[in-house]
Amino acid sequence: MWKNYLKIAWRNIIRHKGYTFLNVAGLAIGIAACLVISFFIRNELGYDNYHQDADRVYRVAVDIQTSESNRVFAATCGPLAPALERDFPQVEASARLWQWHNLLVKYGEENIFYEDNYFLADPGIFDVLTVPLVKGDPKTALSRPSTLVIAEETARKYFGEEDPLGKVLEINGSEFEITGVMKNLPYNSHLDINFITSFATIENEDWFAGTLENWHSTMFYTYIKLHEHVDVPAFEEQVKTAADAYVGDIIKEWGIGYHYFLQPIKSIHLHSDLTGEAEVPGSAVNVYIFTVIAVLILLIASLNYINLTTAQSSNRAKEVGVRKVVGAAKAKIFNQFVSESLLLTAMALIFALLLVFITHPLFESLSGQTYNLSEVFTLQFIGMLIGLTFLVGMAAATYPALFLSSFRPVAVLKGGLNTVSKGASLRKVLVVGQFTISLMLIVGTIMVYRQLDFMKDQKLGFDREQMLVLPVRGGISIADRYEQVKEEFLNHSSIISLTASSDVPGKKVYNFAASLSGEEDDKGQSMYFMFVDADFLKTYGIEMLAGRPFNKELQTDAESAFLINEKAVKAFGWGTPEEAIGKKMNAGFGREGGEIIGVYKDFHYRSLQAPVEPLVLAIVPWRFNYISLKLNTMELPSTMAFVEKKWQELFPGSPYEYAFLDQEFDKQYAADEKTGRTFLVFTSIAIFIACLGLFGLATYIARQRTKEIGIRKVLGASVAGVVGMLSMDFVKLVMVAVLISTPLSYLLVSRWLENFAFRMEIGWVTFVAAGLTILVIALLTVSFQSVKAALANPVDSLRSE
Repeated sequence: MWKNYLKIAWRNIIRHKGYTFLNVAGLAIGIAACLVISFFIRNELGYDNYHQDADRVYRVAVDIQTSESNRVFAATCGPLAPALERDFPQVEASARLWQWHNLLVKYGEENIFYEDNYFLADPGIFDVLTVPLVKGDPKTALSRPSTLVIAEETARKYFGEEDPLGKVLEINGSEFEITGVMKNLPYNSHLDINFITSFATIENEDWFAGTLENWHSTMFYTYIKLHEHVDVPAFEEQVKTAADAYVGDIIKEWGIGYHYFLQPIKSIHLHSDLTGEAEVPGSAVNVYIFTVIAVLILLIASLNYINLTTAQSSNRAKEVGVRKVVGAAKAKIFNQFVSESLLLTAMALIFALLLVFITHPLFESLSGQTYNLSEVFTLQFIGMLIGLTFLVGMAAATYPALFLSSFRPVAVLKGGLNTVSKGASLRKVLVVGQFTISLMLIVGTIMVYRQLDFMKDQKLGFDREQMLVLPVRGGISIADRYEQVKEEFLNHSSIISLTASSDVPGKKVYNFAASLSGEEDDKGQSMYFMFVDADFLKTYGIEMLAGRPFNKELQTDAESAFLINEKAVKAFGWGTPEEAIGKKMNAGFGREGGEIIGVYKDFHYRSLQAPVEPLVLAIVPWRFNYISLKLNTMELPSTMAFVEKKWQELFPGSPYEYAFLDQEFDKQYAADEKTGRTFLVFTSIAIFIACLGLFGLATYIARQRTKEIGIRKVLGASVAGVVGMLSMDFVKLVMVAVLISTPLSYLLVSRWLENFAFRMEIGWVTFVAAGLTILVIALLTVSFQSVKAALANPVDSLRSE
């Protein structure tokens, strides 16, 4: 019997090729889009699952609280990890990581690269995190100074197929022996590590001395592994004030509190966006959003499939009537339609898988991730696909099967059953549902791009145009000659101004404790710091509000002066900028009792996703990592050639790098731009699927109303009038979708915008634009069939009457 059902199903598929194509194509594209999004979601949810005993591994973070504010850091102080392992029996092992940037790594004369994914670590790193070595012994690999563990990919980059063990790399002018080669960490790791060296390498360096024992720093990522069956909430409560046992009197005197808390390592990627993250984290909000998008796209595809199947099934009323006359039971007719629907959905699934395999490189490029397509062949995934196919097939078949199997054969065969109106209400509801979802996706896409444009177009409080930035990396120091370096570059007439600084807007900035000196209330707190030379404010065009800027002629400015922004004035409790002038301040980087000589206007040194917070400027030349040049771009090629030549003269052997500040600053929005592009792609897919269904439905309705159109034309109806009549039904449905989607879209977009410190007003323009867009798309979709039906010769349609 089922064999017979399949034969009939196949014949119907062949007979109605157009509807088959629309049905299968829409459903296949929907399933393919859903599968691709599921790969993305699986990747995001799978971060750091590869660690052995991952459920027992935690990162310790710190919330530094003051009377004025609190700041939360991913990194903690140096002595915390050994103290936890020493004082708390619940801790099985601990390890510290410190990320070292801007390293110049050399092997021979050919292999010279700047490297950033470089970490110093305790030997216990191999006991806490899963970092398997393919060469070397984890017990001794980091036991000596100047030893180095590198990733397999890095080993091939420098040594090709040679055995790297025992070889020496030159890093910032010092030699490091390779004692281990580790497997490349999986792409879904919140740490991107290519080099690991031991703390013993630099613990006796002057610039690093005491850091490992300083309870007031936030430099080290602290990881611990707990014993089994530990009561984690109770343990977390115990370690919350771990610093009090060592420096409790000091932090009480300063009026601050160090509150430590645990982050499960598997939650860091999606649920941690703290100050000083090692890598840009993911977004749980985006995972939720794309989960909803996947469901919505599949829902649109399913509604489209059900709609077309329902519409087409009414053409088979006479077939059902004949079957019932010759004795077919209601159950058998039901099974017939179910088998046809399952066959179509199975075909759609096969084409969906082909689409995924063909298009996955495009989506990998779009998302910046690598998808493991072998997952498609796992039992779990195959079971999910079969279940999905069955559910969609049954959903599409149930209504028409029950509807048609309930016909009275006498009414059908006499022509007394009006199949045109049957199911019309359901079809309208499904069309409204499809376009409501499509409209919500369009509004979301428009708002993502509008918010990005809003952030990029905002005044940042500094000049970022025509600003060329040169990173000073690889162990180069300009502390003793930065004035000479400035003079050399300023010899070119197109270089208007130049400054040196530890950071530039858009890059990470330092964080230190700050407190007032000689005041009844020191109002101690944590603040951001940037180290600059005397020309920083002039070069970046930052406005002074009170006091004066730095003066390079005054030695006291270089030794003890501070400039603060408006937010710092408020944080210290002063009512006006003028009140801050002359006050004394202590800074955690070692400057005590320095004078605040000026207050400058707030500027956005971070992206507009974050609020402007207190920022202190000080002159500390040995921390300068960037040279910024304000250019006249009238003769840009010759200016760039001069800058490169001058760099090679001043810093021989160091690769020349440059970036324009406006482009670098906008890189902070790369993740949002990627989200916008992904939104646009999947919104386009959803609209395309909806339009496939609309096209098929318009074709069906035009055929059903052929005689009506013929009569109207005989009675004098114009082509435009007929087109308007056929199109108006769909316009009404789209308008209903607009009314339903507008409040829903507004609520969802409002929630999304809450993630931005600076955000635009939603406004009515977005909803009007989305409504007009979907209306035009719908009209273009149905116009072909409407015009075709209106232009048909009425004699052909009425000949049979």
